[in-house]
Amino acid sequence: MPASEIRKDAREALKGKWGKAVCIILVYLALSFVVGFIQGLFKVGSAIYTIINLAYVIISIPLSFGLLISFMKLKRGENVSCYDFFEDGFSRFGKSWGIWFHTFIRLLLPIVCLILVIIFAAVLTVFPFSLMRSSLLTVSLVLFIATIFYIVPRSLLYVIAYNISYDNPELSSKACVLKSEALMKGNRGNYFLLELSFIGWLLLIMVPMFIIAYLNVAVLLDILSRLAFDVAFIFLSAYILVSTVCFYERVAKPEVKKVEEEVKIEE
Repeated sequence: MPASEIRKDAREALKGKWGKAVCIILVYLALSFVVGFIQGLFKVGSAIYTIINLAYVIISIPLSFGLLISFMKLKRGENVSCYDFFEDGFSRFGKSWGIWFHTFIRLLLPIVCLILVIIFAAVLTVFPFSLMRSSLLTVSLVLFIATIFYIVPRSLLYVIAYNISYDNPELSSKACVLKSEALMKGNRGNYFLLELSFIGWLLLIMVPMFIIAYLNVAVLLDILSRLAFDVAFIFLSAYILVSTVCFYERVAKPEVKKVEEEVKIEE
């Protein structure tokens, strides 16, 4: 499952739909901007600031689910508006958090191990330097790296759980997570390479902005470079989201892909 083929599928799916894709992301980002603006009106650490922050965390999972659904609809040529992710997300509020919870449970042990390693390393730093302390810090670093290398591949088992939930509304949250785990075994490497393949595009849109900032040129040029980055990043985000949908359909619904290709041939 070459990443280049999946990206090609995404570009084909986005033909004539780039405007709608960008509009969806803009509305999604606008919500974050509004929340951030409202938070800025209150002192950091105040009760209202904390409540707003907590409320946004609570709704962020359903909204992210809704965003994914919008791009699944967009990829499949279904009718979708720029703000459908609100309704699609909140109508699945319980399911979205249920999937998050069952995913978290399956990652709980390595996460706890990672936290313990970090705490252990932090405690060691307060002790005077010694050969024993140096050795223990080295062991902590090795354990930290080993835990990261375990958590990342493990977490990739559940990346299509929300896609599965949308296509199979009759399944419980736990069943979606388990099905994702089963389907992603043997496909984690392909997904990782797909995500990795976008780094070149990300660097391409970041480098000009950093160069201009480093050269300390005119303020207007700096603002324009940052604006260009934001616009390019929105397009790249749409590209990535549709690519992940294409990946999911190749993994979980190869028969749908086959039917789509047959329809194109007939047309």
